[in-house]
Amino acid sequence: MESDLANDPAEKSFLTLKNFFETRAAVAQALRLLESGVEIGVVIGDSIDCALTMRDGKPQLERRPARSPDVTFSIRPETVELLNDKTKDDLGDIGVNVMKEMLAGNLSMRVEANVLDLLRRGYLRVATSGGPAVQAFIAKHGLANVSDIVSAIKKMRQ
Repeated sequence: MESDLANDPAEKSFLTLKNFFETRAAVAQALRLLESGVEIGVVIGDSIDCALTMRDGKPQLERRPARSPDVTFSIRPETVELLNDKTKDDLGDIGVNVMKEMLAGNLSMRVEANVLDLLRRGYLRVATSGGPAVQAFIAKHGLANVSDIVSAIKKMRQ
């Protein structure tokens, strides 16, 4: 049974993603910018529901559905491996690579909270803390100002 789990791509990806979230300083930096108690949903390969949270000042990826997530990311197992292998421990690099995978259709984000809640809970602070690399990437793809970003978020809620 255990060897079956080790051979399951989604299970392997869960362990890789857990390590990614729980050991990279940039992830902790980003999550500290969010309101306390926020949970982010993550679905790996349509089969593993996870909750990303901060607990005792450290990121935790738990294998359970997130409770009232503001956003839920769906990611393919092979995309987990790619991001893990090709992304530096830098908030800007992680942000740009996540957005590239979203544009490629390998990762999606469903926004479940309203825009005001996202702003109040710190998600804009996370986006802007990615620095010039993230700002240049989003500007290149038509999101030049906050109103463009708000419009894009509203589209993701539909």
